Amino acid sequence: MIFTYRAHDYFSSENIFNRGGFSHLDETDAMSPGALVYCQNLHYLEIALMTDNVSCILCPSSLRGESFKTEKTLIYSDDPRMAFFGLYQRLSSDSNFDNADRPVMGENCIIHPSAVISPRASLGNNVEVSANAVIEHNVVIGDNVYIGSNAVIGAEGLITLRNVDGTLMTVKHQGGVKVGAGCQILAGAVIAKALFQKPTTIEENCQIGIMTNIGHGANIGKNTVISGNTVVAGRTRVGAGVWMGTSCSVAQGLDIGDGAQIKMGSVVISNVAAGAVVSGNFAISHRVNMTAHLRKSQ
Repeated sequence: MIFTYRAHDYFSSENIFNRGGFSHLDETDAMSPGALVYCQNLHYLEIALMTDNVSCILCPSSLRGESFKTEKTLIYSDDPRMAFFGLYQRLSSDSNFDNADRPVMGENCIIHPSAVISPRASLGNNVEVSANAVIEHNVVIGDNVYIGSNAVIGAEGLITLRNVDGTLMTVKHQGGVKVGAGCQILAGAVIAKALFQKPTTIEENCQIGIMTNIGHGANIGKNTVISGNTVVAGRTRVGAGVWMGTSCSVAQGLDIGDGAQIKMGSVVISNVAAGAVVSGNFAISHRVNMTAHLRKSQ
């Protein structure tokens, strides 16, 4: 495989095991070959070593003495996460973006005069964008989508990194957002763009409620309803036909199975099986929650 970047051009050779290269930065579940990822401990390093699409791994210097039978490139760092995002910033500044002068717009679109649409956004047919909505660059919107007032599609997501002097490091997300056909994104909803190649994705015929927040890299399956004021944190995978009640909070990186129901106000910190119904803080089986509640009320 021919790599775009060589590891030793960005890191000291003395910290590299198996000199090699990479094509892009990604997470340990990279979907395309040639990824450079970071791992904070041995557990995630072992996962990355087993992932075919990963070619380079930034890992803790404390693991330097371990013996790994691999052809992948290992790069040792005292702080792999900071080293990774430092490289992310450097490569982002070198990126050559398309210099489009206006968005790609389908037929019969209705755009409110106060809406702001990036010249590097793409809208399908019959899209309606309401007052003060913002559609950022690298956003692709399918046919027959409704975007409510003050919604933001393609916002920067939250990553907390501090420089050595304590100031916050600004990490500009280089990924995008894809909204499938027939979706409704209601007033004030915010959908963060992804960090990496795979976009934050809202699949077909979903409803995203008022003031709801969808984190970077999340994937929302088709026909899902996420009620108002809900937070779905980054990298969470929500299956098809899921229903979430008002003011739920779903932690990052979880899997919510097809057809699951998450009741109003739930705080979800673990995976939810397909068809399960959960509620509470922290969310467990709704039947168990209701049984306990009825016993207490007697």
